[in-house]
Amino acid sequence: MRESQHKRLTRSGSDKMIAGVFGGIGQYFKIQPNILRILYVLITIFTGFVPGIIIYIILVIIMPADPQNPDLLGMLKSFSEAQTKSHQSQQRSRRTLTDVEEKDIKRNGRS
Repeated sequence: MRESQHKRLTRSGSDKMIAGVFGGIGQYFKIQPNILRILYVLITIFTGFVPGIIIYIILVIIMPADPQNPDLLGMLKSFSEAQTKSHQSQQRSRRTLTDVEEKDIKRNGRS
C-alpha cells in the first residue's frame, strides 16, 4: 500500500508549542512546523487576532491527538469516552419497573 493511505492528520505530541496543531500539519504535509507557525502569526496579526485565535481553537478541538504520544487533551477525551461507554452499559443492564404499588412490595417481603 502507498504511504499516503496510512497517514492521518493528528496533533503532534512531540513537536508542539501549545497544542501540537502546526507540528501535526507539518508532519502531514512534510513542511517545517516553524514556517507554519510564523505564517500563522503573521496572518493572525494582519486579520485582527480574533479570526486566527478562533481557527486555532477549532483546530485543537477537531484534530485528534497523536495516538502514539497523546497529550493532556487527548487523554481527557479518551477518559470521557470511556466514562460515557461505561455509563451507557450500566443503563442497558438496569430494568425499569412500572405500575408498582406499595402492596406489591409488602407482599414479596421487602418492607
